[in-house]
Amino acid sequence: MKRVLSAVIALIFPVSGLFAQEQEIRDVDITVDLFDKGSAIFNERWDINTGPSITEWYLVRENLGDIIIPSLIVLDGDGDRFEDMGEWDVSRTLEQKAGKSGIVHKDDGVELCWGIAPRGDRVFYAIYPMINAVKSLNDYDMLHLQVVSPGLSAPPRRVRVTVRSREAQLDTSNTRAWGFGFEGTTTFTDSTIVFESTSPFRTDDSAIILLRFDKGLFEPLSIREKDFREVLDVALNGASFADDEDEYGAGTEIFSRLFMIGLFYLFFIRPFVRLSRRHGAKVSKREKRRLLGGISPDKVDWYRDIPMDGDLQMADYVLRRLGENNLANNLPLAEILRLIYQGNLEVTSELASGKVEISFSSERGAADLSGSSLELYKMLKEAAGSDNVLQDKEFSRWASKHDSKVYMWSNSSRSEGAAKFRAKGFMISDKFTKDGQAAARELVGLKKFLEDFTLVARREAIESRLWKDYLVYAALFGIADKVAKQLKDIDPKFFEETFRYDYMTFSSMLTGSQALSRSLSNAIVSASRPTRYYGSGGGGSYSGSRGGYGGHTSRGGGGGYSGGGRGGGGR
Repeated sequence: MKRVLSAVIALIFPVSGLFAQEQEIRDVDITVDLFDKGSAIFNERWDINTGPSITEWYLVRENLGDIIIPSLIVLDGDGDRFEDMGEWDVSRTLEQKAGKSGIVHKDDGVELCWGIAPRGDRVFYAIYPMINAVKSLNDYDMLHLQVVSPGLSAPPRRVRVTVRSREAQLDTSNTRAWGFGFEGTTTFTDSTIVFESTSPFRTDDSAIILLRFDKGLFEPLSIREKDFREVLDVALNGASFADDEDEYGAGTEIFSRLFMIGLFYLFFIRPFVRLSRRHGAKVSKREKRRLLGGISPDKVDWYRDIPMDGDLQMADYVLRRLGENNLANNLPLAEILRLIYQGNLEVTSELASGKVEISFSSERGAADLSGSSLELYKMLKEAAGSDNVLQDKEFSRWASKHDSKVYMWSNSSRSEGAAKFRAKGFMISDKFTKDGQAAARELVGLKKFLEDFTLVARREAIESRLWKDYLVYAALFGIADKVAKQLKDIDPKFFEETFRYDYMTFSSMLTGSQALSRSLSNAIVSASRPTRYYGSGGGGSYSGSRGGYGGHTSRGGGGGYSGGGRGGGGR
């Protein structure tokens, strides 16, 4: 009998060990950042166990139509970037695929692939652009994609898809959202739409998202000659939302509870959240060292060039993460100075009165501007009125009447910086990659260099070609006055030639620009007060899936999507 039991145990344990090594997809977390012309950046986090026999991981993106996926970036859980092989060779060995990524191009789409060695518990990040993701319809714009395919090599335990925009605030006043293919929820919160599973996926489950946008939020280049109603009718065929089963009974009770929760959040929780954001949370020395790759800010070396390709939004985002710009709103001043240097704005100053007037260049206009820079330019121009001259205190009066618009600009600028930082491969989820830490150190190094400018000038020559950029970043760091004086002391003649003004005129111009920046900051603070902001229609979770306000997803329906397919995972 003992020999029989021993034989049975010997058979069971190898089998159980084998099952312990089977493939698992524990978590799939996808963030979709939308851009103004209808393109998107996908940032996907896959937490998996590879299993014992596969050599690569792949994502199926078929049925693309005019959608283009031109490139792929893959990083491991430590933020190390894989080598891009271009066209991917599926037949290579495990060792040949290790640390490499690529794309298989097919007649109807692509497969996004990367090696998985070493096998076992792994976390991977896949980042790729999708051109023409948002479609322009006759009456609305839309995003209709299958983002997680059915028939994966293992069904995911949890899936979360977050959609947000760098150009617009998405809320129920301008956006509707439906989720199909899985059991879960759809919520609107903080200008994002989140689709999240509430139970593990089955083998044939998928994640299909459908969003309808009011015209004007985007300017999609991809056009479909149909009304949104036609798209929705196809998607709703076979759909069944849990919210619809008791629309007026339990739904009323739920609404009442949500309403009371909303009031509590409105008058008690959110004011404290906004107050803490406005005054800025302190960042510990340990956190700063972590963000800078284990180096204390005071140990960072000088950096003399311009970091992050001169992108002010990314720089401002990093400074805020480091706790440097939480108490100040220096981005507007830096943006305004750059607009002046680029020739988009022209400045006149009366030395006697100290008044500064800004006019708008008829030759350059808004040329080469985009994103938050373009929106700031538009706000300044709107405030100037018909004479196209922004006079003393004129913007202050305009901003006080349009504080919600200014607040939206501030939020979108910060979101833009974070999205671009992530798209560069500098950040995965909320964690800086090694490249992101290096970029952050360069920014801190530039600030340190400008703060020590006088010491530097005594020992060696300063590159004059960078003076304008130095002043822009000095404004972002809150030390523009100090750096301007130091530049003037180094070479007064070259200062005038570079900035087209003598130092006294430049000081008046800087003072006027600082006044504009303060007006923006005051309007942002005013708009952040709960009683002013809550009427805008943003935030909160809503029920009523069939109406697209959020609530439950439907396991059925969702037809007519792009970008889908079957399969994926390990092979």
